[in-house]
Amino acid sequence: MPTCGFSVPMRAEIDGMIRKGMNRAQIIAFYRHKYGEKVLSAPTAEGFNLLAWTMPFIALVLGGGLMVLLVGRWRSNPPSAPSGSKPAGEPSSFDPELRRRLENELKERR
Repeated sequence: MPTCGFSVPMRAEIDGMIRKGMNRAQIIAFYRHKYGEKVLSAPTAEGFNLLAWTMPFIALVLGGGLMVLLVGRWRSNPPSAPSGSKPAGEPSSFDPELRRRLENELKERR
């Protein structure tokens, strides 16, 4: 903001530094020392800042890899049948009376 209470004095201070012969890197270093990294529009890609910039992407890659691994395991190991059930090839026992009632009800609904 060109007329905010912070920018007007800072611009005057920067003009004074330029008149003293300070270059861009020296002025930025002065303000980094005075205010810290928050004075920059974008943090530098050094030290902890580099970790802060890359950590979300690293987490996404690791999470995606974990999901692929788990889905692969689930697909290769189908759930086992309950211990009391018969294998799929064998017909299950049924009650002939229940079967007759079911067939009668289906005939009545047609």
